[in-house]
Amino acid sequence: MRQPGAPALLALTLALTLGVTAPARASWLEPDPTWRQALQDLREAQRDTAGHADDPARLDSVAVLQLRLARVDEAAKLFRRVLALAPDDPAARAGLGKLALFADRAAEAESLLAPIANDNDQARADLFALRLRRGEYGLAAAMAESVGQPGREPLLRELAEGGAYLGGEIGGEVSVPLVKAWPVPLVRVRLNGQSVLLAIDTGVADLLLDNTTLRRCGLRAIAGESAISWSGSRVAVRSALVPRLDIGGAHLERVPASLRDLHRYGMEMNPQFEPVLGVIGVNVLRRFTPTLDFDAQRLILRRAGTAYPAPNAQRVPFELWGESEITVRGSIASGRRMPMWLTLGLPAAGVGAPAEVFEEFGIKPGVGAGLAKGGTWLRDAGWLGVTVSTLSVGPLVRDRVPGWSGAMESAELWRHFVRRDALLSAAFFRGRRLTIDWQNRQLIVETSGR
Repeated sequence: MRQPGAPALLALTLALTLGVTAPARASWLEPDPTWRQALQDLREAQRDTAGHADDPARLDSVAVLQLRLARVDEAAKLFRRVLALAPDDPAARAGLGKLALFADRAAEAESLLAPIANDNDQARADLFALRLRRGEYGLAAAMAESVGQPGREPLLRELAEGGAYLGGEIGGEVSVPLVKAWPVPLVRVRLNGQSVLLAIDTGVADLLLDNTTLRRCGLRAIAGESAISWSGSRVAVRSALVPRLDIGGAHLERVPASLRDLHRYGMEMNPQFEPVLGVIGVNVLRRFTPTLDFDAQRLILRRAGTAYPAPNAQRVPFELWGESEITVRGSIASGRRMPMWLTLGLPAAGVGAPAEVFEEFGIKPGVGAGLAKGGTWLRDAGWLGVTVSTLSVGPLVRDRVPGWSGAMESAELWRHFVRRDALLSAAFFRGRRLTIDWQNRQLIVETSGR
């Protein structure tokens, strides 16, 4: 197998460096230093490639950096060109495998990633995500230590033996009222027969539950501790298994869950009322065709794969990054087009980003923002409130969108070794109906007729 030459190795080294280093703060009205460095590296790689259009190593260098900057079409074209010249090129296979994972083309991703996963860290991480996405828990368990997640292995082996997300078959549709839609969507469910209040947040993978539910709901703890992504942050959790989850007339069995102290979060999401005891994540919703009606305040679940005809709706294409992260393209304040992670549980906001991203577009916390802090249930540092003049996502545009500066950690900008700048949340969809079409990878957005 041919190894990448010096330019490709340089690009891959830069990619790894940028991926694990938290960016320094941006200068006012300028991108942060890691973005500027990636742009400079790309320009230099393009200059080095001039006159060497048939050199796979040089083409690799440019393609890797294009991918880093989320220029996926340009990167894919170059990676395919490299494979035409050198069919076993590991950088090109890893890059195209990642793009196939983003597009949820599982078989293609497998064929590209599996042969190189032993020797390529990024290919191995993406293959692990693919195993989880396909429910190949035994294969994922065998990889857990090699991708730096040994704490997940006991739960994955349990799921491999007995399955996960069993059931989910419903006839017609199940419509459940939201207890409230603000500051986060809340729904009442039965957790192993016990009535509890949970938030809905596509910014977490499975169920995320308060420690108290372990005894209250008779859940089974599983050995192992790990870190999970939750709305732009990494949080430490323990593992558990939920025997049965009922959402209205829809039920699932053997639902994997993460446990942590959510007391403060639960009180702040529903102050003066019943505390919220956890979060329903995207992998639960993926067992159905879900609609969140933010105007009528209802959650509607249809059988998975059910077509949702909505001729007057606007449609936003999305990608699935990592294990299950819905990612769309949009812009803040009419700036550059950027990937955004759909995290519907970001409280009372439509957008969140590290401070340096907002500073790039001249957005800073307003007067009184010091009193409007949030997010301290995730970590000690609070978020500061901002107002975004214009937020656009696909064909959708909204003015004066409330947001949180600091709601996404700086290190998360390069989590998947591809730049993703912001979180997109529920306030952007206020007064609208949002349906997730998994099969066609589209968000279907309808304006309320009420």
